[in-house]
Amino acid sequence: MTNPVTPNIGLNKIDRTSPSTTYFDLDKYIDQNADAVDQFAGAASEAIGALEKRLDTEERREVVLQPGLQIVNAERSAPFKLCGIKGRTLVNLLGREGNVEDITKWYPYQSTIANDTSNFTTGSKSIKITISTGFTAGNAGSNVQVQLNAGKYYIVVADLKNGNAASALVYLNNATGNKGLTPTTSDTTKFVPVFRAYNPTVDALSEAVISINGTAGQFGYGDAIRIYEISAAEYAALDSMTPEQVAAKYPYVDSVTPVRNPYAIRYGENLLPSLYEWNIHAQAKANGPYTLSLASTAATQNTYINIRVIPNTDYVLSGVVTGGTSTTGGYITVGWVDATGTTFISWVGEIYTGGSPRKIHSPANAVYAQVVCTTTGAGNYEFTNVMLTAGSTPKPFKPREDSMLALQTDLYADPLTGANADEVFEKDGQYFKLAKWKKVVIDDSIGKYVVPTNQGNVPIGSKVIYIEPLNFSDGSRTGAILPAYMTKFNGSLLKGETDNANLNAVDEFLLNSAYQNKIQIVMSNTDTGWGDNYTPTVDEIKAYFMGWVMYPGAAAGDNPTTKGPYNGTGEKWWVRKSSSGSWADATKICPTTLAAEYTPYQLVYQLATPTVEPIVSEGMLTFNEGDNQIEVGTGIVLREGVKPVDAGDGTYWINGRTSPSYPLSKRPSRIQSVYKNNLPDNGWIAHPVDVGYEYVFGLVQARLGSGLFDPSANYSVTYLMLDKSPIAPFTGSYAANEKAMLQELTDTVQQNATAVSVLMNKKVDNDAPGWITPTLLNGATSVDTTRFGTVAYRKLSTGKIQFRGLVQVTSSGADIFKLPSGFRPESYLKFPAANGGTYGEIVVLNTGEVRADVGGTGAKWYSLANITFLAEQ
Repeated sequence: MTNPVTPNIGLNKIDRTSPSTTYFDLDKYIDQNADAVDQFAGAASEAIGALEKRLDTEERREVVLQPGLQIVNAERSAPFKLCGIKGRTLVNLLGREGNVEDITKWYPYQSTIANDTSNFTTGSKSIKITISTGFTAGNAGSNVQVQLNAGKYYIVVADLKNGNAASALVYLNNATGNKGLTPTTSDTTKFVPVFRAYNPTVDALSEAVISINGTAGQFGYGDAIRIYEISAAEYAALDSMTPEQVAAKYPYVDSVTPVRNPYAIRYGENLLPSLYEWNIHAQAKANGPYTLSLASTAATQNTYINIRVIPNTDYVLSGVVTGGTSTTGGYITVGWVDATGTTFISWVGEIYTGGSPRKIHSPANAVYAQVVCTTTGAGNYEFTNVMLTAGSTPKPFKPREDSMLALQTDLYADPLTGANADEVFEKDGQYFKLAKWKKVVIDDSIGKYVVPTNQGNVPIGSKVIYIEPLNFSDGSRTGAILPAYMTKFNGSLLKGETDNANLNAVDEFLLNSAYQNKIQIVMSNTDTGWGDNYTPTVDEIKAYFMGWVMYPGAAAGDNPTTKGPYNGTGEKWWVRKSSSGSWADATKICPTTLAAEYTPYQLVYQLATPTVEPIVSEGMLTFNEGDNQIEVGTGIVLREGVKPVDAGDGTYWINGRTSPSYPLSKRPSRIQSVYKNNLPDNGWIAHPVDVGYEYVFGLVQARLGSGLFDPSANYSVTYLMLDKSPIAPFTGSYAANEKAMLQELTDTVQQNATAVSVLMNKKVDNDAPGWITPTLLNGATSVDTTRFGTVAYRKLSTGKIQFRGLVQVTSSGADIFKLPSGFRPESYLKFPAANGGTYGEIVVLNTGEVRADVGGTGAKWYSLANITFLAEQ
């Protein structure tokens, strides 16, 4: 007979079912019960201790989100807390010529070369190299020469595609110290990265060369050529890296490029978006976000979508199909797509009516999973709740819900060592940047341009220009020699000097810390169009820095190539250089606007004293319990305002080649989200841009049916830029127990309450704007206050700043007063102002200084009544 025990902890009970069993056993009823009680107490104590630890001690799991697509397994669902992102800078020594958009920047050798608009990886063209008659190899070399120094380390990388030749390769001409064998490619199906590294033993001028090996008439393609100086450690690490890993670490960039607008996206537990974003067959219809009906008239009438996946990774496909049988009719399946867009395996994981979820495994060269709802023949079918999840375990259906953390900022570092990197950190729910570098654009608003009478040591055929910046950060640089990098209009790097005496060659510059950070640049007459016997005016200097070249012309057909530089005689003309290398838009009037397709000179310099700057951010990155597919990248543009255009065919387009056309401010590679009145608008469908128009519109546009468009709404779009920049890891953690989660929740509530309070206070300020009287500086005074009021400013509910009053100043260029943060313009502004009956200017800087450009001597007065501008956002 079974001995009776207590139900919870199993204590022995006396069996009283008969007199013969009713007795008291000391071992069973005392010792064994005592042991059981003690064991239970120990287990309970451990459980209570564990619970106390979870509630009293905060535990977090550190995690580093690496560049690219990855799977992160989280112990529990929790928000990601960012600890930091560090900057990185890549300097392509070829400037922008590596994008091969301008074929005139490359020369043929034993070959013919041409631009090809059907095969490319960057911009809208590649360079096609065809081997000439009588040769077994044909080359294309860059006209841009790069200085290689002995003892340094360099790498050249290119995207190459073999057309029908034996092989294609890239190398640096005249370079010694080649590392290893020359990597080549014979792949005729797609562009692949090819690289070569060098440790020169002698100084040399070199250029990049793409070589095609084969027979006469055979050809290949090259694009995205880049040359970087690297460290000894990076050079050594190449031995263990694949070409794909090298290309990821050293992506193509134009000129000097930082980590730009970093983001981390955790894609939904269900990786599939709503059906509104799929490519829907004409016989199919989306009856809801995850319900599709198909009235097929034949087999393979596919509705599909491509989803990025990680190679060699498990996924689970699931969904419900009605109509047909377990082997015929409607079914869900997956095809694997490679980097060229070719479906190389179709199909796997078929789910028919009544079918169960299917575990699938991505092949080594898979880039996308093409999920398809299709059929084996004619009939009526329905597909619902289709899911693709990371991992090997089936999960219940959920709609896709992504989470994202995106930051709008540039993060620089020393290009060679990575030292002194800009850093992102979080404090009280707000993201900040510890800025150690600053970028300055050299354009018409930078400050005063001067052509010095004493041209120093510059050679014939060139001129040195002085720039006296009005708004130059970090005056503490004075006397310090800190790193600085300047690029010209084609993205090539100017040589930086540290002493005036060494400024003696074309394309050199000096950030003269001994003279209030004056910028000095030596420019060739060929670039500027100013002859040796001519001194340009300030307006003509500004025109050059906006992309215009001067020359002596007599008709619109003339140009600097045929006429040479202007030497003081003849009629002055200006013209710009187009992306194809031809001259365009000639004019006899000195231009005052930025030339089309022109990128200004840019200066990036290290600050002597780092500054802390708030940065714009959006979203919160969260983890789901289990596997999370996460993408870390750069180049996201958040909620850019757009104006959809009616194409006249029942559709509206964003970034479309319509009339009129409104291209996005940056060429997009992927449209992430479209918003209507700040809420997601999921009806937009992405379409590739027409071949040949990628240079203007990028790779993608978005279409919406006219019936879904709201003409009264405001639309905006978040997208990824086509132009690449280096990617940096996101370092952070997530809550691993209840205490950490509760603390995070408490902190978030407090931060949100503070933010709401601040917004309410701002609303009160905007609802009842008041005049603020500033402290006047440098002897400035308010005059005639009875009629004009005291000098003051205010912020209107529209975000605009308004000035009033009449001010008297005593000297030119001196500050009148300074605006606080939140009342400053986004960029340098000039306003005409009445000046005692003559013309004058009021200058407002984006650092807050308000000053008068007086001219002449003596006291002058200005009316501020006409000054209004939009405050920084």
